[in-house]
Amino acid sequence: MKIQPKSVDAFLAKPSAPYGAALLYGPDAGLVRDRTKRITTAVLGANPDPMAIVELSEANVLADSAILADELGAISMLAPRRVIVIRDGGDKLTKIIEASAQYLNDSVFLIVAADELAGKSSLRAWFEADARAAAVACYRDEMRDVAGVVRKAFDDAKLPYDREVVDYLSAQLGNDRYVTYQELEKIITYAGGQKLTLEEVTALVDYNRETNLDDIVNAVADRNLAQLEKMLNLLLHEGTQPIAYLRALQRYFNRLYNFKAQAQAGMPVDQLVANARPKVFFRQVPILTRHIQSWSLEHITRALGLLVSAELSSKTTDATTAYSSRCLMQIAHLR
Repeated sequence: MKIQPKSVDAFLAKPSAPYGAALLYGPDAGLVRDRTKRITTAVLGANPDPMAIVELSEANVLADSAILADELGAISMLAPRRVIVIRDGGDKLTKIIEASAQYLNDSVFLIVAADELAGKSSLRAWFEADARAAAVACYRDEMRDVAGVVRKAFDDAKLPYDREVVDYLSAQLGNDRYVTYQELEKIITYAGGQKLTLEEVTALVDYNRETNLDDIVNAVADRNLAQLEKMLNLLLHEGTQPIAYLRALQRYFNRLYNFKAQAQAGMPVDQLVANARPKVFFRQVPILTRHIQSWSLEHITRALGLLVSAELSSKTTDATTAYSSRCLMQIAHLR
């Protein structure tokens, strides 16, 4: 069964019968990880016995097609309830899971964690159709969702805050739920219970280049080749995956396209930026204004095409870094 967004929290809190299996899929790997943990806690308790958790990968299951059925049907005297987690799931698992589903029972819960799956995915189709299974999409947080996560974290820590701090963090975080939690934990630890200013929070978030991709986005949109090369080297040195900045650029150029279309329809650029929702962070206002004025719809469309092509290539080739870097250089040369 497909779990609707409004019902996800209730399901995660109590993933009970008739469900015995859940597919967690989507581009937000941190959210997939977080929801895997929440289901595990709901099934096994807050401090589960490590023996009650079985970790498998897709490769493990494909190498031994009987392993899943064996684990589902196994009876453990040490752990009355168990959770089986299959990482990096994909459509190659569908037939094996379908054949093994007969062994689902009240003492075991199966979680399959996957990356983004297409609408025609056979794995998605099985989990959405089977009455014993649940399919939960894990897409990147919307601004309002991030704001709720930020406020809850600060409230739980009894940390006072201003709305501008929440607005800023909502705009900067959200690409990965796990990273969002890490950043908030860092901010809360630094604050020590004292109210932080926007400048302090900005410095804390900007310090972590893995979670702030503004510089590489601005370098591409400014067509600043020297800055682009510098930021590519820095991000890759820190271990940032190309998919992270490719998607950040897609979001930015999609937004830029909307602004440019409205500007060509007669809307003043200053008014567009001032009325934007989510609100543009004040330091980004002159930069965004410059980009709206300097980019044409034709070139924005070509840039988006290159970015989509680079992301697709990143999933099918080993030369991800070289291909994505070349893509960004091509975009920066558009005139």
